[in-house]
Amino acid sequence: MPFALRAMAEPAAVAPKWVLLGTDTGKGIYRARWDAATGGLGEIELATETDRPDFLAMHPKLPVVYAVNSVGEGNGGVSSFRVDAPTGGLTLLNRVSSHGDGPCAVSVDATGRAAFVANYPGGSFAAYTVGPRGEMAYAGGLDCKGNAACGTLGPVKARQDTAHLHCVTVAPGNDFVLVCNLGEDAIEVIPIAPRGDPMLGEPIRVAARTGSGPRHVAFHPNRKWLYCIHELDCTIDLYDWSAGKLTLRAGSVISTLAKGVPLGMNTACEIAVSDDGRFVYACTRSANEITVYRVDATTGLLTEQQRLSCGGKIPRYFAFDPSRRWLVCTNQGTDVAGSGSVTVFAHDAATGKLSETPKSFAADTPMFVLWV
Repeated sequence: MPFALRAMAEPAAVAPKWVLLGTDTGKGIYRARWDAATGGLGEIELATETDRPDFLAMHPKLPVVYAVNSVGEGNGGVSSFRVDAPTGGLTLLNRVSSHGDGPCAVSVDATGRAAFVANYPGGSFAAYTVGPRGEMAYAGGLDCKGNAACGTLGPVKARQDTAHLHCVTVAPGNDFVLVCNLGEDAIEVIPIAPRGDPMLGEPIRVAARTGSGPRHVAFHPNRKWLYCIHELDCTIDLYDWSAGKLTLRAGSVISTLAKGVPLGMNTACEIAVSDDGRFVYACTRSANEITVYRVDATTGLLTEQQRLSCGGKIPRYFAFDPSRRWLVCTNQGTDVAGSGSVTVFAHDAATGKLSETPKSFAADTPMFVLWV
């Protein structure tokens, strides 16, 4: 009876009615109505103009969305917008410098009091305090460009010409943020204290395999395992995680490419772990594939289970909708009709598999999807 009364008193979660799309060469952030029953998108229309918003993040408590402005020449920035849930409308709150060119990732910690940004060509990381309205204020960072203390460049001259920071993933305990350094084959593990002064502790550098180019990381729900997808050699590694310490698991490396396929121009991109921890999902550009892996419950090692087309060209990002019935992939490359696409796959939570033929929606260089 007490549990029943509590359930009656608590408001039911409201399913999101809109998706936001970050873009590369589009005019800004786009919106479309979301049908959770069918996995369908309504008309894709401009929600707000802003410079190259190719990565988005939602505040955990406020109706506020953050978007990187991935531009150069000292103009890299992060914009915050208030979301009007009924209409999917966005109202600019503020825009701050990203303290580096080409910001490519933004995240907000679990308390909602701190935000983080990685600058790819800028080779730097920035931290911000977040105010009561969701506004951001710079609180320090890490500049690895030309900084010998950060490490040495990798051997892939065309891609590892300087430090390139990618992803700002907050650890499950909310006490560290992990930043992949593609240019220097390393993962920067940075202690954070949202209420502290200073907010950031001394970075802990974890070396990745030489020439691998770490791009994104994803934690397993057991909080003991971390998967890192490497852009340059199209691989996934398993790390053991404990109190800020990362240890590469020997023999865990697995390719995102099909057996016998040469590396060529392929680059691995996004990685995610299912809520129950039984499956890992990854995508690879040029090959234009999504791969599903089964996770060994004892070791955390991966075994390929399914490989399928992303339904478009150059899959940049994918994510599960809040119901976990659908996986949505943003393909920034143009097709024969000259358009990028958003593809929606039905997801079977029991088997981890995706539908072979997705629904497809034309969009202008979509780079990111977020439900609001």
